[in-house]
Amino acid sequence: MGLVINRLLPMTLSEVLAGQELDYDSLPDSRVHYGGPVQPEAGFLLYTCEDRPPYVESMQVTDCLCLGTTMNILEDITTGEGPERFIFALGYAGWGEGQLEEELKRNDWLVVPVDERLIFKEPCEKRWEEAIKLLGISPSSLGESFGTA
Repeated sequence: MGLVINRLLPMTLSEVLAGQELDYDSLPDSRVHYGGPVQPEAGFLLYTCEDRPPYVESMQVTDCLCLGTTMNILEDITTGEGPERFIFALGYAGWGEGQLEEELKRNDWLVVPVDERLIFKEPCEKRWEEAIKLLGISPSSLGESFGTA
């Protein structure tokens, strides 16, 4: 599975969580990301975990990033006890068994190293361009189409 991190939905975290028993005044006015087309009703938190152990219900993705789905994380964010940097996304991108591996073999994807600055500090609309630059490629050198040579 994966999360799209460069597409925003036209809503805030407070709007999505309306009806939950959380202190909305303490929630950051953070925008909600389009995480992908699978289960668009499901919420995911990609958050930094380098300064604290990951939540039990979370999966550690890298040394410094975790992915979770529980309300405990959001509750802690509202009280100032949770991670300071996070992305809340609805939905995710998914692949069938072996599908992603095949797509990687065909060079359908450009793979870049994890960069927290890109994920949490770069404006959403600049993330793709900045990710390409991590590979040493100028985005303007990429064309709209490609050949089979």
